[in-house]
Amino acid sequence: MADQESDMEYSSDNDYEFEDYYNSGGAAAAAAAATCSFTVSVPGCSASPAIPGTSSGSTATSTSSSSSKSHQTSSTTTPGACCYRTQLCPVCVTVQSTDKFHALSCQHSFCRDCWAMHFEIQIGQGISTQIECMEQRCDVRVPEDLVLTLLNRPMLRDKYQQFTFADYVKSHPELRFCPGPNCQTIIRSQDISPKKAVCRMCKTAFCFRCGTDYHAPTDCQIIRKWLTKCADDSETANYISAHTKDCPKCHICIEKNGGCNHMQCFNCKHDFCWMCLGDWKAHGSEYYECSRYKENPNIAHESVHAQAREALKKYLHYYERWENHSKSLQLEQQTLDRMRTRINEKVMKGLGTWIDWQHLFDAATLLAKCRYTLQYTYPYAYYMESRKELFEYQQAQLEAEIENLSWKVERAETTDRGELENQMDIAEKRRTTLLKDFFPTEA
Repeated sequence: MADQESDMEYSSDNDYEFEDYYNSGGAAAAAAAATCSFTVSVPGCSASPAIPGTSSGSTATSTSSSSSKSHQTSSTTTPGACCYRTQLCPVCVTVQSTDKFHALSCQHSFCRDCWAMHFEIQIGQGISTQIECMEQRCDVRVPEDLVLTLLNRPMLRDKYQQFTFADYVKSHPELRFCPGPNCQTIIRSQDISPKKAVCRMCKTAFCFRCGTDYHAPTDCQIIRKWLTKCADDSETANYISAHTKDCPKCHICIEKNGGCNHMQCFNCKHDFCWMCLGDWKAHGSEYYECSRYKENPNIAHESVHAQAREALKKYLHYYERWENHSKSLQLEQQTLDRMRTRINEKVMKGLGTWIDWQHLFDAATLLAKCRYTLQYTYPYAYYMESRKELFEYQQAQLEAEIENLSWKVERAETTDRGELENQMDIAEKRRTTLLKDFFPTEA
């Protein structure tokens, strides 16, 4: 029985779809699709299959291909039959029309539904400009226009655009988001050296280079190491979980409710240092011993376990003081809030104006500024090797003047204005001297 052969010319519509998809970057997918082309009967169309050797129901015609076509396929067509190309999606393993597929520049092609699901998962994880091809070990990134085209939900498109914008700001060397709570201000600086940036909207101060809280005199690399260590050391949380200490004289339990480390027992009126529990009367000349860490000179000859204990002891010494000043800043902010309420009451009663009480707010503001600098001297001292004795001496002098200022601010209504302003001047000079010697860009 002789075989019947006929040349079928592709319709112009199908050729246009194929060529358009090929030109859009899906060359590999188009080639695969071409091998899957076949003739199907679409519901609603009547088609009679051609049976070799029979004349019934078959009208085999031979036509020459058009000169504008570059490819030909041998096939047998029947009236009512419709031709389209299909492709297998390697993710969902379904055969679909090639016009439902998209390929990247890497030529990896997947169906629209799988791309859309991939985008939704990535955006849900906070990824936008880093979305990559679904093919294993392929790091080609998906263009933004494809993502926006296949995302059907407006909420997802908005979230994707927000993430994309945030990635752009974070990658730009001259731009930074303000780290202040609920603040979306973007700050620009052409000088990206470590320096203090202050947001005009929320007044948050931060380091422009690394984006963390401002940390002079500690540099960016050291503060990152310090914060990572604080987050990783599980012993820290247990060590500082207790916020109370016993009075060294009458042994009654005392809770710290103010920022000042000069404590007075409410039971026996004994004055002592919250950090070292030493007598405050003799503490003025011993502040250097309170703030510095005394290392064991023979630790290099001790066992590994002894060295580990000494390392933990050193870390806890600095961390306790770092954390204590952080808590003092919070407590002193509460003191300032109470002071504001008290002054409002005095003004309402005609006991002066806000100008008469402005020095109290100036003192509280300077106190926060000085204590903030003091807090960040402890990570600096922890990693410091050279000039450590001079630094610890100046650190102790600054800490002593800050505690004197804090004591006066907490008793501001009964403190002489001249005495308070004199203490403010001393504390600020101690702060600027330390920064000038060890962090000259901030002096």
